[in-house]
Amino acid sequence: MSRISARYAKALFEAVPTDARDAIANTLDGIAEVLRDPEARVAVTDPEIPSSVRRKACEKLGTGAPDSVRRFIDVLLSRHRESVLLDVNVAFRDLLHAARGEVEGVVEASYDLDAATLERLATTAGKLTGKKVLLRVERNDDLIGGVRMRVGNTMFDSSVATAIDELERKLMTRAI
Repeated sequence: MSRISARYAKALFEAVPTDARDAIANTLDGIAEVLRDPEARVAVTDPEIPSSVRRKACEKLGTGAPDSVRRFIDVLLSRHRESVLLDVNVAFRDLLHAARGEVEGVVEASYDLDAATLERLATTAGKLTGKKVLLRVERNDDLIGGVRMRVGNTMFDSSVATAIDELERKLMTRAI
């Protein structure tokens, strides 16, 4: 996420009412999802494309969106900042979570985690960070066992591979 995207996300976040922020976040996520398609991304962000074509593509993105999002897109177009649409959703969602005292995290595991385990991991991470942790699970078949959890900029690694590496490191530094 760029600093420019973060700045625009903050401006949008402060401009919309608190009760509308979830809808705005969902709309921005939808726009980012559409822009994952290379053709859509080029149509919106490529400066070689005539501005009238980019404007039409952006207006199409804003179809059905709340007025504040459509106005936001208009501001981006007028300032030639269409590329902000690629990742403004991440910055906006970060602001939303911060306002609620929440933080997102990712748990990597080589197996499926049940709801109870995920809840225990979220509770433990919450105690360590002092915030409510919203965890998302990612499958990582490279892990032998255990889990690896990333919350904000902090990594909690209880994977078997890391335990083996740590054991190897300790054995290599000991005199025999």
